[in-house]
Amino acid sequence: METAAYELYKALREGDSQVDLVAWGGSNKWLPVVYFWLFGRALVSALTFRPGVIFLQDGVLAPLGWALKLLTRRPTLIVIHGLEVTHKNPVYRLLVFPFIERQTAFAAVSEGTRQAAITALGRVGSDRVEVIRNGLSDDFYSTEPRDEQLRIVAQEADLPLQRLQRSPILVTAGRLVKRKGVSWFVDNVMPRIVTDDPGILYLVAGSGPQRTEIEMAIDRHGLTDNVKLLGRVSDECLKALYNTADVYLMPNVQVPNDMEGFGLVALEAASCGALVVASDLEGISDAIVDGKNGYLVPTGDVSAYAAIITRELAGRTLSPDTVRRYTLDHYSWAETAAAYRSLTRTIAG
Repeated sequence: METAAYELYKALREGDSQVDLVAWGGSNKWLPVVYFWLFGRALVSALTFRPGVIFLQDGVLAPLGWALKLLTRRPTLIVIHGLEVTHKNPVYRLLVFPFIERQTAFAAVSEGTRQAAITALGRVGSDRVEVIRNGLSDDFYSTEPRDEQLRIVAQEADLPLQRLQRSPILVTAGRLVKRKGVSWFVDNVMPRIVTDDPGILYLVAGSGPQRTEIEMAIDRHGLTDNVKLLGRVSDECLKALYNTADVYLMPNVQVPNDMEGFGLVALEAASCGALVVASDLEGISDAIVDGKNGYLVPTGDVSAYAAIITRELAGRTLSPDTVRRYTLDHYSWAETAAAYRSLTRTIAG
């Protein structure tokens, strides 16, 4: 979200929009105090700069936006990423939730997020929530030889280079939480596809509370040689994983009150030409267009996942160049910024 906010800011500035950025560049441990600093800084900016719209990049900032709206008499536009309208923590719902619906307008990062906002906020009419998808910066693609990139992965993952060179490679990157579906995939799909190809290697980059459960699934099915949990990896290694993946997986499952607002990591992988196979669920369906920059699979469908992975490893049906070009052509920050400029002109009157 922080990266998205900054990339959008840059795109707005490049389009000659007049934007005054209010941001905190320090540690997140100070956020309770920083919240009040942000309010003071934003109030001074709004009274001095007199913007047409006050733009908030996160639903958690809703109380701040409401106060600014009252004090400056300026309309507010708030971005909804997903969890802001589904989170069930009672303290959050008491302190933040009531203020979200008091904003002037909303931009949801996906159709799934839009529907969640309308359902959760009730009185927020569908005409006040517009879908504006996140963009993508072409910062991940590499022209380095595959072996050189595999060497980076081998060193950081502590794996023999020869093992990586001869193996079909599946990749997932992200926080290891239940909705990401890694535990489900290892428990249900990996045993089936390993039977067809014992050399398959599934590399999972990221950390989180599901790690122990995933490790138990690995042990339960004897997949120690096929599934490697890499933990947090460097930016260089993540880039190498995107560029060397035969299939990039996003096997999300439905978890109440914990939705995937947008499939940004899937887009990052697709921008490198990786063949993305992902669950047709929530915000992922706005990032991956079936048959264009990847394939969407019904969430929880073991047979469908196994069949499409086996098929694509046997021979890709979408070339790396096709996947990469479609992704870059349809998910640019310039296009996203243009949509925000149009919406802000509308609500500013």
